[in-house]
Amino acid sequence: MLHFLAVVLNSGGGVVRDAKTDEIQIKELGEFESKELAIDNACAQLKCEHITKGVIVRGNHTGGFMICDTQEFAEL
Repeated sequence: MLHFLAVVLNSGGGVVRDAKTDEIQIKELGEFESKELAIDNACAQLKCEHITKGVIVRGNHTGGFMICDTQEFAEL
């Protein structure tokens, strides 16, 4: 099982960082057997829609999340 995170994206698709620490803002999703299961869970939990390659969005162009495992997150 892999541990998955949701990286917060702004309305333009950019990664959101904390204003004080400059750390990338994330939401913990937990452990899943596949990325597909993590994406499905994140869509339900965060009330978003999967559009492509692990990117999920909220309605009305208000941003969204990029679903990644901890190894992919380390590359950011």
